[in-house]
Amino acid sequence: MFTIEKDKTKVEVNVTLTNQEWEEGLQKVYEKNKGSFSVVGFRKGHAPRKVIEKTYGDTVFFDDALIYFYEKVMVEVLTEHPEYEPVAKPQIQLQSYTVDNGVKLKFVVEVVPDFELCKYTDNTIEVHSAEATEKDVEHELFHLREDNAKFDDVDRPLKQGDVAVIDFMGFIDNVEFPGGTAEDYRVEIGSHSLVDTFEDQLVGHKKGETFDVNVTFPENYYEEFKGKKASFKVTVKEVKEKTLPTVDDKFIADATEYETLEEYRKATFAHIQTMKENQQEQEFEYNLRNLLVEKTNIELPESMISSNVSYQMRSLEEALAPYNLTLEQYILSAGQNSLEDYINGLRAQTIRNIKARLIYRRIANEQNIKVSEEELKAASEGVTDEDEIARIESQISLRKVHKFLREHNKTTVVSDDE
Repeated sequence: MFTIEKDKTKVEVNVTLTNQEWEEGLQKVYEKNKGSFSVVGFRKGHAPRKVIEKTYGDTVFFDDALIYFYEKVMVEVLTEHPEYEPVAKPQIQLQSYTVDNGVKLKFVVEVVPDFELCKYTDNTIEVHSAEATEKDVEHELFHLREDNAKFDDVDRPLKQGDVAVIDFMGFIDNVEFPGGTAEDYRVEIGSHSLVDTFEDQLVGHKKGETFDVNVTFPENYYEEFKGKKASFKVTVKEVKEKTLPTVDDKFIADATEYETLEEYRKATFAHIQTMKENQQEQEFEYNLRNLLVEKTNIELPESMISSNVSYQMRSLEEALAPYNLTLEQYILSAGQNSLEDYINGLRAQTIRNIKARLIYRRIANEQNIKVSEEELKAASEGVTDEDEIARIESQISLRKVHKFLREHNKTTVVSDDE
């Protein structure tokens, strides 16, 4: 006998058992677990229950009995309410145990939250144009020339566009700082790859000269450096003049798989067109996903969030271990201010991901979007791991939901400036 109380994120199940039902449960637990107990005078697994209880205490089987009744009752609960999907381990309480009133139990289970979907059809989603242009082709040609540039040693002062090979050593308050020293470092003057006006201060210097470069680190730099002034002792080791190739049929034949400039332009135009169409689809999915998450109010159980965050943190730590990197070191090297900031950002993204997953699953249910046995069999041929098969099924379902949403929402094209 049980009753159910439900709020947005929790289900409370109150169970009343007769003493006979409780006794039957204890006996089942004893039969299952008796082989785990060693009792003097008995072969393992053959000690009577009363002897085990006398040796290990009257309540030795209680914890396992609670789990037994939880699993038994939850089968019935989920049969009546399949939407009450647990997302964390339950809180199991033995509230009372008396000869006259039997046993009272309480199970508190955090579950997938109920929520009301926002309008998910007939929305207008902003995307950028999927039309390739000649400007796009020229952009690709520019990079092709850059990739095939020649660099010749010259005996003159550095100027914009040249490549300098330098050694440098950095100081803050006259103290050398970690990461501020390099040898044979190549930098193109004007590329703005170095901090502040570092590159500009190289202009006019020749091979063999040693001089000081003074900079101020920006406010958005690493925490220990941002806003600080630094001085670098720089030595120019080489000055190289950069020469870009002329774009003609010979250059294209030498640098690409195409024979002529015209062939290259046509193929590049087609490639960019396909790429932009794919990018537009991804942009549509991303922007619609954000719209649905923002407009659907879902109250998530804390355990659902924290378990996901913990899993991602553990996975990252395991990935960093072979490189002898701590989580803190990685986070600082990636430009994050602190571990706390990183966790807060990860938590926010996790919340959005969970909400999106729940929304898409609800849409699939409402629209009766299913994965057929034939589809799953074809996609998972040769796969035996059940978790991997479930992941494949989820991917197919998600693609179908995206297809449905694409067909039932509109797009409007915005300019690249927006």
